Amino acid sequence: MRVGAALYGWRVQPFLHDFGWVAQIERDEVPGLSRDVPDTITEIQEGWRAFEAAFDSLHGRHMFGLVYPAQGIYRLCSQRLDRDADNPLGLDETVIPAGRYLRLRLLGDPSAIYARIGSAFDALLEYAEPDPGRPLVEFYRREDQVDCLLPLTHRR
Repeated sequence: MRVGAALYGWRVQPFLHDFGWVAQIERDEVPGLSRDVPDTITEIQEGWRAFEAAFDSLHGRHMFGLVYPAQGIYRLCSQRLDRDADNPLGLDETVIPAGRYLRLRLLGDPSAIYARIGSAFDALLEYAEPDPGRPLVEFYRREDQVDCLLPLTHRR
């Protein structure tokens, strides 16, 4: 794959990186409930424990981490479900932005996956520059599977 191919609208063919498969994907906008914490490992780990514990159940929930590096913000986020209509936890309303992303899927033991997330984004940055108007996205698909999503610039 040519570096920068994703930036100029060319289709990126899936390829295998040392960490896992990389592919270009398109995502729809997802409404969510969120809470912001400082973008430090300690704050993020403590934040996730409190955030997840506040919900009545995690069954059926999709969890996301939205990273805003320039602002030093990490947004803990759950996709909004029908049972969240009244937002009983008083969480912030947010949107996981739609658009094209370069995805690196991490698989394996959760503690090993979490330790590789930062390095996975560094690897993705070798292939494309992120869209500065959208956050980096961690999509927690399952306990043993995390998608690292680098937002790609829109086609011109």
